[in-house]
Amino acid sequence: MAQGAATLSTALQSRKAGERTHKVLVWIFGSISLLICSALTAYGYDYYLMAADQRPYSDKHELLRPSGEIGLNLGIFGTVLFVIIFMYALRKFIPFLNRLGNARHWMDFHVICGMLAPMIIAFHASFKFNNIAGVAFWIMLAVALSGVIGRYLYSQIPRSLNAAALNYHELEAGEDDMADALTKQSLFDPMYLQKFFAMPSAEHVRKTPTVFILIEMLFLDIERPFKIAKLRRKELGFGTKLLSLGGLLSFGSPELENVIRLVRAKASLSKRILFLDRTQKIFHLWHVVHRPFSYAFVVLAVIHIVNAVRLGYY
Repeated sequence: MAQGAATLSTALQSRKAGERTHKVLVWIFGSISLLICSALTAYGYDYYLMAADQRPYSDKHELLRPSGEIGLNLGIFGTVLFVIIFMYALRKFIPFLNRLGNARHWMDFHVICGMLAPMIIAFHASFKFNNIAGVAFWIMLAVALSGVIGRYLYSQIPRSLNAAALNYHELEAGEDDMADALTKQSLFDPMYLQKFFAMPSAEHVRKTPTVFILIEMLFLDIERPFKIAKLRRKELGFGTKLLSLGGLLSFGSPELENVIRLVRAKASLSKRILFLDRTQKIFHLWHVVHRPFSYAFVVLAVIHIVNAVRLGYY
């Protein structure tokens, strides 16, 4: 028994270490992406603002034009990003890739590359979008924006550590455990917390159109940190209210922050349970729209690359 518990503890610690490593890698990759775009903007903003007929007279033209030394390498870099993006789908069919990380980890890099790629391609094209390349860019931008929506929807479907979606029974059990833990705390009146957890009715969620459901879900997520801050301010003195930026930052006793953690987790889980059925349906519909646009972009991108190589733009 003790050996089994030790093995389970080791497995949990390993998973937590893997999650921390993943978060660091995402942060590093995101920071590098931001630095690359910032550097390109700082160096080439005057060139990119020029009219097309004036650019050949710029000292930066040979570097920043699509077939220039920097422009061409940006095109290659953008192509590599697209390969990474589509590896998210290919991992389902390639065992080696499927063993590297879980679906959520792959999704994070899929989204980051999906957001970075349009920016890199925009710099590659020097912000001039014509012909097939222009059509491909706008389709790519639509795919990237829809990908952000898809990532949000994905995050609204609670999952276990192995990225499998949890069922209603598991979700409700987790919510009950949190509610039980909150009844044992002595900092806040349970009736006050009931107001904090107030949610729209299930009937309202069922009848509300899809677009408005997405807006309502997003509003609840944006509103939550400010409600948490209000809750925290009830227990903080004047000085600590200032230091915590009105309760937005953690600045209380361990007991207070433990209650805040439970309140935040339960509010988030309650919202996900309420919207789960609609979220799953919207997520399925999103796949139907997202994939064809992705495939259309691939076809146009391949045509553009083949034409560029065939015509000697390298």
